[in-house]
Amino acid sequence: MLTAVTLAALGFGLAYVNGANDVSKGIATLVGSGLSDYRRAILWGTLWTAIGGLLGAVLATAMVKTFGNGLLAPDTTQTVGAGVATLFGASAWVLIATRTGLPVSTTHAIVGSLVGVAAIAYGVDGVRWSALGGKVVLPLLLTPILSLALVTLLLKSTRRFAGPAVAHMPDCLCAEVAPMEPVLAGISSSAGTQAVGAMRLQLVVAPQASCAVERPQAARLTLDHLHWFTAGAASFARGMNDAPKIVALVLAASALQGSSTLGHPPLFVLVTTGMVLGSLVGGRRVTRVLAEKVTPMDHREGFLANLVTAGLVTAGATLGLPMSTTHVSSGGIIGAGAQRSSLNTKTLKEIVLAWVVTLPAAAALGIGAFLLGRWLT
Repeated sequence: MLTAVTLAALGFGLAYVNGANDVSKGIATLVGSGLSDYRRAILWGTLWTAIGGLLGAVLATAMVKTFGNGLLAPDTTQTVGAGVATLFGASAWVLIATRTGLPVSTTHAIVGSLVGVAAIAYGVDGVRWSALGGKVVLPLLLTPILSLALVTLLLKSTRRFAGPAVAHMPDCLCAEVAPMEPVLAGISSSAGTQAVGAMRLQLVVAPQASCAVERPQAARLTLDHLHWFTAGAASFARGMNDAPKIVALVLAASALQGSSTLGHPPLFVLVTTGMVLGSLVGGRRVTRVLAEKVTPMDHREGFLANLVTAGLVTAGATLGLPMSTTHVSSGGIIGAGAQRSSLNTKTLKEIVLAWVVTLPAAAALGIGAFLLGRWLT
C-alpha cells in the first residue's frame, strides 16, 4: 500500500510541475499579443487543460500504451524501484527548469529519465531502441521544425496576399439585420398602393476598428475571438497529450504490485488535478518568458501559432506519437519572431540550451534516484 501511495504522490508531483511549466504553451500568445492579462489567460488555459487531461482517458489510449511498456524490450523484468526513479527524475528536472523560468519539455524529461533508468536497471538491451527512435525521437525532433515552417508559411502567405495593407486586413465578421429597399405592392383597399418593407441578414467582413465604429449594434466574430479559441484548443491538446504519459508511467510501476495496482480512471483524475493546481499556482513564471522575452507579436501571429500547435499536438496525442507541446508552440512563436526579425537571441539561446540539457539531466536525476534507492534497500 505504501508503494501505491508513493507512486500516486510521484505521479501527482510530476503532473503539478508539468502544469506549472506547460500551461504557458497554449496561452502565452494571448498575453504576448496584448489580448489578455496573465490571470485570465492562465485560467483559460487551465480550464481547457483539465478538459483535455480528463478526456485523454478515452481519446489518447495509444499514448498510454507507448509510455506504459512500449519503450521497453518485451522480455524485460520491470521493477517498482525503476518506476519510482523514472518519475522522480522527470519531476525533479521539470521543477528545476520551472523555478528558473525555462520552458522545457515534460515529454523529453520523461523519455530521458525512462531510458536512463532502464539502461541501468535492465541493461542497454532492456530498451526498445527502434521504438524509441520511430515513435518518440523522430516526432520530437521534427515537430518544432514543422511548426516553425508552417507558421512561417502561413504568415508569408498572409503578407503576400495583403501586401502593404497587412495591418488593415479584414479580421472581423459582422452580422446584422438590415432593411431591404422598400417594395411597392398593389393592395386593393381604400388606401391604394402601399410600401411594404422587408428585412435581410447582412454579413460584412472588415477590419475590427471599422466594424466597431460603423456597425456598433452588429454581432461580431473577430480574429481575437478565434485567438481565444485556438489558445483553448492548444491547451486542450496539451492536456490530452501529457496526462496519458504520466498515467502510463504510474500504471506501469503499480502493475508490478499485483493487488495494489492503481485504477486507470482515478489516475487520470489525480494527474489532471495535479496539472490544474500546478498551472494555477506556478504557471506565470514560464508564461512570462514566452509572452514577453522571445519576440513581440500581434493577434494574427498568436492566432496562427496556436492554430498550428493545436493541430499538431492533437494529431500526435490521438495517434500515440508523443510530441512536445513546448517545442511545437515555441517553434510557432519563433517562426513569428523570425518573420519580424525581432527574436531575442539571448532568451532563444537559453531555451535551446535547456532543450538540449533536458534529456541527459533527467536521465542523470533518474539514475541517481535509482542508485540511491537500491543502496538504501
